[in-house]
Amino acid sequence: MTAGVKGRIARWRALLGILWEAGRWRVAGFAALALLAGGLPTVAILATGVLVRAIQGPGGPGGMPARLALAGMLSAMAAAALSTAALTHLSRVLNVLYALKVHETVARVTLGTPGLAPLEDPAVADELQAVRDAERREVLRRTATHLSSVLTTRLRGIGALAVLFAFAWWAPLALAAAWHLTNRLFLKATENGFSFDMGDGAVKLRRSEYLRTLALDPPAAKEVRVFGLGGWVVARYGEAWLDALGVMWESRRTSRALTAATAVALAVAHAAVLGALGWAATHGRLEAATLLVFVQAAIATVDLGIIGDPQFILIQSLAVAERVASVRGRAAASALRAGGAAPATAPARGKVAVSLEGVRFTYRGRQAPTLDGLDLEVPAGQSLAIVGENGAGKSTLVKLLCGLYEPDGGRITLDGGASPLQSRGRVGVILQDFVRYPLPLRENVGFGHLPLLGDAQALEGALRDAGGGELPSRLPKGWDTPLAREYQDGAELSGGQWQRVALARALLAVRGGAGLLILDEPTAALDVRAETELFERFLELTRDVTTILVSHRLSSVRHADRIVVIEGGRVAEDGTHASLLRAGGLYARMYSLQAERFAADPPAGGAGGEEAADA
Repeated sequence: MTAGVKGRIARWRALLGILWEAGRWRVAGFAALALLAGGLPTVAILATGVLVRAIQGPGGPGGMPARLALAGMLSAMAAAALSTAALTHLSRVLNVLYALKVHETVARVTLGTPGLAPLEDPAVADELQAVRDAERREVLRRTATHLSSVLTTRLRGIGALAVLFAFAWWAPLALAAAWHLTNRLFLKATENGFSFDMGDGAVKLRRSEYLRTLALDPPAAKEVRVFGLGGWVVARYGEAWLDALGVMWESRRTSRALTAATAVALAVAHAAVLGALGWAATHGRLEAATLLVFVQAAIATVDLGIIGDPQFILIQSLAVAERVASVRGRAAASALRAGGAAPATAPARGKVAVSLEGVRFTYRGRQAPTLDGLDLEVPAGQSLAIVGENGAGKSTLVKLLCGLYEPDGGRITLDGGASPLQSRGRVGVILQDFVRYPLPLRENVGFGHLPLLGDAQALEGALRDAGGGELPSRLPKGWDTPLAREYQDGAELSGGQWQRVALARALLAVRGGAGLLILDEPTAALDVRAETELFERFLELTRDVTTILVSHRLSSVRHADRIVVIEGGRVAEDGTHASLLRAGGLYARMYSLQAERFAADPPAGGAGGEEAADA
């Protein structure tokens, strides 16, 4: 079995498997109706021969044999029409169920991956983009409809071949071979064209589409105009688009010889079969009724040829199903590598201890490790600040603690032995690039702990503790205001307001049982004084949990119980703010550099004054 045949079998298995999962009994009914709708036209062809023979018989057109034959033919045609109508309705239902099953499968696979690494795999990105493109072209919502069209059409063609075997064994084989060559041409052209979207040309196509969004979408509009990038963007878009189309044009040039051979084969096969039928009829070897049946069958073999849009869309659906199966397989392998262990028997509430032993981690595509043998112990209930220069690995360490990545080496345990994956729910975090959900304020805070989404008191308390207690009263619909202007009654928040909402989300996680709370530079949009006040309030509110603060502003974390400095992928310094200053090492130098800008013109009071005084 060739690789091409194996690939087609795999695609059909994937498509039928998703359909079966979408609705087993409906798929069974779909198959039965397709057999009826595809087989009854052949019965009607045979019935026309019986009718003509009866009309030519002793009873004539008004005789009982002719009437029965006419009734049989009309019954076959009516049954075919009814089964086609029922199949059309069922196909529409399966279209929706199939699209929902694909979305559900992709969502479960992507959201079910233990961390971020599988989603950052370029192969997975291409597969997910292919599914999105198929949805944009409405391929998913037409899959069952076009599958039914292809199945019934092919069944009519197979029935016609079966009838022609009664004339001559070679006749159906000649026509089948010619139509097979036609389908091979169409399949090759379609697969080459589809690879433009989902294979060889995918990267070039994505680049051209990205450049188009720079020209048309609002996010880049300001910089494109301010820096005068319009001409550059348009020129690069044209080049990228032509480059992508070149992949398709090249594939089409390779099909010219096959197209000519196909046209010749079809002409020769039909001429041979129809000529043989004419010769047999003129020499008295075929009566009129039999000739009519065979001619209809020969013409009906066109259903073995190119079907058009249904066949093209079905080929795309098969490729999408293969991509979905591939994504599912990659995610399952990733989950298997991650261990897939059940959550450990950790206490529902209470402070979380953290232990890192010889942790190593290197990002995909990089040679040098970001973390290289890092050791760190955080006792339960301690407030720890992590500082270091840009690129030192601070945010990477946070992602490892959250279980978003697996370390390449070493060991991370929480709660006395559980892995970060096993401790999900015990960790609350505000990442540097926290999500600004275009959803109501209620959800934006409630996502910190879903069981408390309907608890107004808990939501209000978390937002108040985060310093945003007055926010609901300033919004058009209070807690139910969508936080995006593109929605009716929606509102856009400032950077500082968004950070208070994100902080409230993390504080709600603490109310829900999280024992470790991590802040990874979420206050970058606040000024020094506001950030310091927020961190101090945060430390006061989280005395009953373990806290880890990451910030590039050293004055903001000075009141943490302990500070560690990351350098070269390891802990370079460890101590309190005062002890690290006395040591005169890296922390002291970093702190002094930041304090120098305040020493010349210190603000009246606040964090800047303290920083300048320390300097």
